[in-house]
Amino acid sequence: MSDKEKEEPQHPGQKIFDNIWLLFVLSLLISTLIYNVWGIIDLLNVPPAPY
Repeated sequence: MSDKEKEEPQHPGQKIFDNIWLLFVLSLLISTLIYNVWGIIDLLNVPPAPY
């Protein structure tokens, strides 16, 4: 690796994609959030039971 390649600044997004554990945690958080919001919306759309 030459000195020029070592000095190039790394893009902030590249740091995220290089960290496999950060990607894993982000995927868990995003999927949990989506499924929880979807479930809450689904529950709010259920009609009340008749008496």
